[in-house]
Amino acid sequence: MKLKLLGVVLAIDANSACYKVNVPEATASGSQQDIYFQIEGPSSLQWIGLGQGNRMKDSNIFMIYADDSGTNVTLSPRSGTGEQEPNFNQNAKVSLLEGSGIANGKMTANVRCSSCADWGAGSMDFTSSNTQWIWAVKGGPPVKSSSPSYSGLRHHDSSGSLTFDLTVAKGGNSLNPFATQAATSGTASSASSPTSSASSGSGNTGASTSFDNIRQKRERATIAHGAVMGLAFALLFPLGSILIRVFSFSGLIWVHAATQMVAYALAIAGLGLGVWIALNPFRMIDHRHPILGLIVISLLVIQPFLGMVHHNVFKRTNQRSFWSTAHVWYGRVLITIGIINGGLGLELSDNTTKGEIGYGVVAGIMWVTWMAVAVRNDLKSGSRRGGDSGEMALESKGGSEDRIKGHSRDGVA
Repeated sequence: MKLKLLGVVLAIDANSACYKVNVPEATASGSQQDIYFQIEGPSSLQWIGLGQGNRMKDSNIFMIYADDSGTNVTLSPRSGTGEQEPNFNQNAKVSLLEGSGIANGKMTANVRCSSCADWGAGSMDFTSSNTQWIWAVKGGPPVKSSSPSYSGLRHHDSSGSLTFDLTVAKGGNSLNPFATQAATSGTASSASSPTSSASSGSGNTGASTSFDNIRQKRERATIAHGAVMGLAFALLFPLGSILIRVFSFSGLIWVHAATQMVAYALAIAGLGLGVWIALNPFRMIDHRHPILGLIVISLLVIQPFLGMVHHNVFKRTNQRSFWSTAHVWYGRVLITIGIINGGLGLELSDNTTKGEIGYGVVAGIMWVTWMAVAVRNDLKSGSRRGGDSGEMALESKGGSEDRIKGHSRDGVA
């Protein structure tokens, strides 16, 4: 007699990780709380995660990764606390079942969970047709740890959410339904309603190919985004400010303006790349790095106008004004935040330690040099009338020299 497994909900994300859920008859009727689920994906993935809830915070998360031997998997139950590595949940009642392991290029975990109905920070109704789940995957070398509390798991490459209709996942009383499924040819399955870029069905070759193309574009866009933003905030913005304080020649103010405008043009280009990265293939626009980046770039629109107002007021009054101070400190604060946000971007993109150190050293040297020059200029200008620090010569058409006495270099960010 051919065994037919009932009530398996199948959902597959575009990176070939597969998630299945089964609610036994006894659980659906309320006489027990056990449910079964399977997490499966390529062994080229560093870890695979599935969680109950609609966001990381307060979610009930299950992660799998290679154990010490590299031939079996470690199941790690965790509690989501936000956009950071979830904490190990020692109170979770979960078991790895037969059929779990790493073989033929696949990492598989067949799991029984006896604490998934209520995990403290949330709960789930196993008779609901609209249950919320999240998923995430991370590529890279195997973790190779048999500790379920292993710390140091890197940020996911991609993530998304799923909506499981558990009314069609009801059925059977097997103590290991997915091992039973593998041994039979008849399987009843039902598509879920995944969101983000997850798709459902029994195969995903086309989706995987499409995802690979997007991922390659995303990797190139991430490199370009980091390069232009690093050039703008860690180099050109500080350099433009340093130039106007160190040198003194006719037209210096326009060299400063040109340097800052080139930096801002690069920042706009980097913003466009960043928005595309944050939306493809999965939404990451709500992370602190893109949010902070959008705020900084938007606020920087005002900076050139503050500079022009300062310049024109100084030409008329020959002394610093409110606009001078506003231009200086507005620029200093925003550019400093932009430099810090570059480090957050490296963290989000899971850059190498060497890359993070390299950016920190270059950005740190430029920022310290910029501040040192600014402080030196402030101290020198304090001894001059009106806080002025020198003079700028502008050549007139007829060859005469029109000097603007004491044009404050400290009036430029």
